[in-house]
Amino acid sequence: MPERPEVEAVWRVVEENFLGKKMKRSVVVDDSKVINDIASDFDVALLGNTIVVTQRKSKNLWLQLTFFSFHSIRNGM
Repeated sequence: MPERPEVEAVWRVVEENFLGKKMKRSVVVDDSKVINDIASDFDVALLGNTIVVTQRKSKNLWLQLTFFSFHSIRNGM
């Protein structure tokens, strides 16, 4: 699990560079502990979404997209 400074650094990069921008591509890591058989569907669902809100609380990074929200606690999102 990442430490708070690592999550803070990722949050700042996302906030400064990606807030308000539309997703044109994504890479979903095949990790059976996180996403089982829906990786390709999740990848397609992300495309075209815009990051409208970013938040960090402790070791959690939250992204709100135009169509749905998700959070990541993995290092590097």
